[in-house]
Amino acid sequence: MIVSDLVVHSIGQLVTCEPGQGEGALGILEHAAVAARQGQIVWIGPSARWESRLHLSDGATVVDAEGCCVLPGFVDAHSHLLWKGSRADEYAARVRGQPFSGGGIMRTVRLTRQASEEDLVRSGRRRLRSYLRHGVTALEVKSGYGLEPDTEERLLRAARRLAEETPQRLVSTFYGAQMVPEGVPADEYLRELVEVMIPRFRPLASFCDAWCDPGAFSADQCRRILNQARGHGYQVKLHASQLAPGDGPRLAVELNATSADHLDYLRDGDSRLLAGSQVVCVVCPGTTTNLRLVGEGSARALAAAGCQLAVATDFNPGTCCSENMCLMIGLACQELGLTPEEAVRGATVGGARALRLQRQHGSVRLGKRCDLLLLEAESYLEIPYRLGVNLVNRVVCQGRLVAEQS
Repeated sequence: MIVSDLVVHSIGQLVTCEPGQGEGALGILEHAAVAARQGQIVWIGPSARWESRLHLSDGATVVDAEGCCVLPGFVDAHSHLLWKGSRADEYAARVRGQPFSGGGIMRTVRLTRQASEEDLVRSGRRRLRSYLRHGVTALEVKSGYGLEPDTEERLLRAARRLAEETPQRLVSTFYGAQMVPEGVPADEYLRELVEVMIPRFRPLASFCDAWCDPGAFSADQCRRILNQARGHGYQVKLHASQLAPGDGPRLAVELNATSADHLDYLRDGDSRLLAGSQVVCVVCPGTTTNLRLVGEGSARALAAAGCQLAVATDFNPGTCCSENMCLMIGLACQELGLTPEEAVRGATVGGARALRLQRQHGSVRLGKRCDLLLLEAESYLEIPYRLGVNLVNRVVCQGRLVAEQS
């Protein structure tokens, strides 16, 4: 008998995201059950057999899935969780086609610089609770709205505190190379990034990110930043080719970056080059749609070339203030041209790969963390079909039932 402290039974369709474990590209098992002990999956099998195979420990949780579809927890590989202030007026002006001079990213920077660590933690807690209700059990937390050492450190310290208290897995990224702040010469800020902030923040962040696009940093500047980061033990990633075709994808391959994110505009050969590398291509359908970028051709080209894909929210105050991963899957299908299977894999195991979490997250497999989503649906195909609806009804995170929709 296998000892367990949680069992989810009577699953109609279990989407494991392990192709060799079940039917099709998503490894689907019908009429299944999953059991866990101390947060780790210990048994997967037919629902009719769980009572004869499992010994429940005292106080064990038994969840009747009532024939619904169950997925692994979503992994959001591109998220700007921590910042202060709203830019809803800026969004409204953009969709009205009106000029707006509210300040963009620097507006958020100014407000975030005024926030205490406690303010940031409180905001982060609220957002993480909403993330959990939307089925996100692991996510990235970027800095980047400080653009000077003290605020960047405050953001990363807030992220560390949140990681210690939430059941979700958080991965911190230092993103001081988002843009050059107002009033600071570019050479001076680049020197501060490389000589001060990157060495100082390594204990607080696993990744270092840089934005390679017009208006942000050039490929040569990003190369300097990320080579310095690699020398200090960071894993590296790139915002690349979001606003125009550029050298970002090739730089990501050159640096063996963990991911290249956005990729809305590709040059000839970029998709083949990325497909031949270990770089995960992270698409952000909410931002692509919001900004009315090219989108569909590049995402479809990446998928057709065989690139490793992730689907992420790009949760941020300016261009996609949404943590709804069901919506992102739907937009990835409707606006970016991905299939439902590509989009679901991108939001689960693809996201895990983009954060180097694939050994524990992103799929339902023996030995992995037990993060499960019980949908208000019989099939994963309902996610893009019911566009924008959060179909997540119950959430199991680290082997515990942590969220139920009322």
